[in-house]
Amino acid sequence: MSSADSRTDRPLFAGITGLTVLAWYALPDVVRSRPARAAVKVGLLGVTALGATRIPQVFPQAAALKDRPALDLPVPALAALAVGGTTALTAATVWGEKALYARGERRRARGVRWAHTPLALAMAAGSAAAVLVDWPNPAAGER
Repeated sequence: MSSADSRTDRPLFAGITGLTVLAWYALPDVVRSRPARAAVKVGLLGVTALGATRIPQVFPQAAALKDRPALDLPVPALAALAVGGTTALTAATVWGEKALYARGERRRARGVRWAHTPLALAMAAGSAAAVLVDWPNPAAGER
């Protein structure tokens, strides 16, 4: 795939990314039922997983990152780093999600309509913009 092809895929990828983030974080303003929100979020996770499969087409330079040498550590140390990193990122994600939801619910309790949506819009715009930026290629040593 040429660079021009990836550039035409990026606006679509950015749009879908932004809409997915918006739907995820503004969902409590539209769907009040927890089980219904969970069902919608499962679908949004499917969209995210499908989007992840498109990353090599949208960002061809990402494939070169796999060719970089791994850390020169014994397998048990790499496994411990992987488990520790995954645990820390999961904990941070859960904490962040709860904090964002609680912030929206505090705004709702104060009578603000669409209490979750402004932050969701900002996060969606930021996510979409991050896709559109021409980031340096770390695999090529660009800075």
